[in-house]
Amino acid sequence: MNVSNARSGALAAPVEHVRLAGYPGLVGFAVVLTSMLALVFPTGKEYADLATVTTPDRYSIAYLDVLTRGNPQEVELRFVYVKQLGALGRFDKAIGLLEPVLADPRHHLTAANMRFDLRLAQARSIPEDNPLRKETFELVYSDLKGLLPLPHDSARMRELAKVALELEHPELASKFLLRLADQTDEKGKAPILAEAAHWLRASGDGKSASANYDKAAGMTPDPTVGRAYALASIAALEAENAVPEAADRAAQYAVVYPKDLDILMKATQLATACSRDEAARDLGRQVLALAVEDDLPDAFLREQAKRELALHDPVTALKFIKRLVARHPNDIDLREAEAYVAEWAGELRLALRDWLFVMRHGRGSNAGRGGIRL
Repeated sequence: MNVSNARSGALAAPVEHVRLAGYPGLVGFAVVLTSMLALVFPTGKEYADLATVTTPDRYSIAYLDVLTRGNPQEVELRFVYVKQLGALGRFDKAIGLLEPVLADPRHHLTAANMRFDLRLAQARSIPEDNPLRKETFELVYSDLKGLLPLPHDSARMRELAKVALELEHPELASKFLLRLADQTDEKGKAPILAEAAHWLRASGDGKSASANYDKAAGMTPDPTVGRAYALASIAALEAENAVPEAADRAAQYAVVYPKDLDILMKATQLATACSRDEAARDLGRQVLALAVEDDLPDAFLREQAKRELALHDPVTALKFIKRLVARHPNDIDLREAEAYVAEWAGELRLALRDWLFVMRHGRGSNAGRGGIRL
């Protein structure tokens, strides 16, 4: 065979074709490849779950930035990114990332709380001599007010009230506490209402403070605590110079606590201040009927004598003046007052004895010089 025939024979030999995988094989390969990629490159949610338990670093931050840009609608991933930025002190960037989410009603609550926490941490991190600290705390206060109408659990509500007090806004703290009381069962409501009332009074709203002390007094099963709330209610009105309202409130509590000397004495004093002569006299008599002699101050006995005289009852007034004289037998003013009232009450021998005492001590009649001294 010559060379040319050999070549032609070689060229004439059949060509062997490479076999390609069929459709089922391609589908299987795609599934395997997708699974491998999923393991190497997790989805945004999967990475978010992973990132919540890892310490942020520049690599995780960079990856989160890429994922967030690529998945702007994946809110859970964005929240993780925001938290990690906050942990690194990159507050402005973190707050900026929350802005688009705040407009979404589905995520507003979470975003608003996160922004508040970030701003508070940012404000606290600024040195006290830096003017930016005050400006940032003003933003914190604005955010805090925005959280007031939103739903919070009890622990968060108390935390927000505490921050309001730190910011020196007791009126806002009281509002959070009142909301906390609304979502607390009856057994635990009274002390929260009283705490809210305390801060309402501190903010200058004595009437609201009094109303909430009243609610607390009506809810507590402990009478000792209840009467403390009652006295606080009266004092809150007095602090606002609402004397007639305070007198009304004290009179109501005098009925609820008819054997409580502090409440009865307060009710008596306030009725006297409002010129409610008969009420003041009757309340004063309740005090005197209950009190141990040594527990009664001189001032109360003097005032009660005046209350009796104002209603033209010198006989009863004389009883109280006698008690004062027994305590201070050498007090010329008291002996002179006793002399006058004894005359009006028809006890002439007592009046004569007192006049002789007054004259022996170098004083003439006080008539014409302002009447009796009590």
